Amino acid sequence: MEGTMAGSALRIVVAEYPRSGGTWLANLLGDALEIHKRDIYIVDGYPHYDARRHPWYAGAQHLGLTESCVIKSHELPGSPLVGFDARQVHLLRDGRDVVVSRFFYEADLCVRNGIYEKFDEPFDAYVPRVAREWREFVRAWREVAVPTVRYEELLEARAASLAGLLREFRLGVAESAVRRAVESNTRELMRKAMDSTYDHNTFVRVGDRGDWRNHFRPRHEEAFMSEAGELLRELGYL
Repeated sequence: MEGTMAGSALRIVVAEYPRSGGTWLANLLGDALEIHKRDIYIVDGYPHYDARRHPWYAGAQHLGLTESCVIKSHELPGSPLVGFDARQVHLLRDGRDVVVSRFFYEADLCVRNGIYEKFDEPFDAYVPRVAREWREFVRAWREVAVPTVRYEELLEARAASLAGLLREFRLGVAESAVRRAVESNTRELMRKAMDSTYDHNTFVRVGDRGDWRNHFRPRHEEAFMSEAGELLRELGYL
């Protein structure tokens, strides 16, 4: 591949604030490049669920990183957890959709699968707290000279967005490989693939742009805008 030496290791870190589509982008990259997908937080002895049920780890000899892999991460720039040699991409999603997606992930999937014992934070408190976290995460990554991919652009032009990112990485991948990666990672196929991981599988819940409108009331919009409205405007989401 262009930009790499034959036989050399290739690692790509997908840095996302949780529930921004990191699993999807990691799948797309990993499948297009035909390398493993990994989660930076899943290692041997992972306590929260049987990670070997996850499609990324089926048949794996160990749960750690492989020599070449795409790695999903929620770390800030400079984190020692991702201090190894790797290419990086920041995956960005409208923070209002992130709030809703993460709330249902924690309150529903994590509780019903025993990852959390309970979740009792009310949505009214959750919105401003996660808005602040999202704002700080995104601002930190905007200060780093790495490619940024928008979740919304992936939704609208999946193959073109993936191919564009691979070009930024100077990785020559055939158009047919990009197309196969996109076709293998539709919402329906990803939802089905995760059925083996969770007894109650809502990991792929909605995934649409603008789902926040179905859950935010005026007070939630006001709370989010108070914490992160300026960044939404900078990013062109308003």
